[in-house]
Amino acid sequence: MQALTGAAKGYAAAELANASLLQSEFASGIGNGFATIHQEIQRAPTALAAGFTQVPPFAAAQAGIFTGTPSGAAGFDIASLWPVKPLLSLSALETHFAIPNNPLLALIASDIPPLSWFLGNSPPPLLNSLLGQTVQYTTYDGMSVVQITPAHPTGEYVVAIHGGAFILPPSIFHWLNYSVTAYQTGATVQVPIYPLVQEGGTAGTVVPAMAGLISTQIAQHGVSNVSVVGDSAGGNLALAAAQYMVSQGNPVPSSMVLLSPWLDVGTWQISQAWAGNLAVNDPLVSPLYGSLNGLPPTYVYSGSLDPLAQQAVVLEHTAVVQGAPFSFVLAPWQIHDWILLTPWGLLSWPQINQQLGIAA
Repeated sequence: MQALTGAAKGYAAAELANASLLQSEFASGIGNGFATIHQEIQRAPTALAAGFTQVPPFAAAQAGIFTGTPSGAAGFDIASLWPVKPLLSLSALETHFAIPNNPLLALIASDIPPLSWFLGNSPPPLLNSLLGQTVQYTTYDGMSVVQITPAHPTGEYVVAIHGGAFILPPSIFHWLNYSVTAYQTGATVQVPIYPLVQEGGTAGTVVPAMAGLISTQIAQHGVSNVSVVGDSAGGNLALAAAQYMVSQGNPVPSSMVLLSPWLDVGTWQISQAWAGNLAVNDPLVSPLYGSLNGLPPTYVYSGSLDPLAQQAVVLEHTAVVQGAPFSFVLAPWQIHDWILLTPWGLLSWPQINQQLGIAA
């Protein structure tokens, strides 16, 4: 309980610290970033070829600390993201979007061009054509599912659950990640387009449906060929669905990767709408309060500048207590969803593919 209380306080403190830190880094990053960015770019091809990651994962048996030394180029990257910080902050999303019957929420969910080119329920058509992939649209339990099949499928499947605070559809960054993952590994990527809050989606209906979709894939392709990845709110859904599968006595996927997961939704308006008739601390809503027993090997990525980082630290402590097979990458100077949004996240993709069991 003390840990969870500390996490809540830490969340608020992190939001304030995030703003002042990013402002200062915007100035210092511009001044110092150019001096080292050329060196970092020169190193990047070698690092990518070797599947290099700056911070290797550690098992949930050590203290939850953020390790490693940030580079000057990393500071420059973070400073450059200052103008879009409102899109990376839950409090900002709450301020701008979480208004009852907000027409902007309906527009966001409408999947109408040109907005859908950046926030939409389909990958960019030209991208998949260039990569020689096919895109199919199916449904499961009333939920649309987008399947990206590579030119030479390996028979491995990844259920990729997008984030977006339960109010945003997949972004172009999600689709780039999913399409490139399929192309590089040969895995078939399935993206459930779950109903958002403004479409009536709640944890009580979406989590069981997500668990059912994953169970169906396991039944069709075998446990060893199915893994799950989710970022932010998608990380919430991935963990909650796996916990639900354990509670129902169903097999779980071979592995999971959680990227900047939102594990305790708190008491935001968005959170209460997502909770529906459930309490916000119900494990279906906030899987941080659920059991980790019976879960597959799970890998959690978080960054020290992410307001949700404290939740990852609490999860690490819980995994130690429960002896869960969890490993963590707690990276310094990294923001929310850094795996999808920054060049340093790209360096971790080969490692994540290995953790999902799909590395070529």
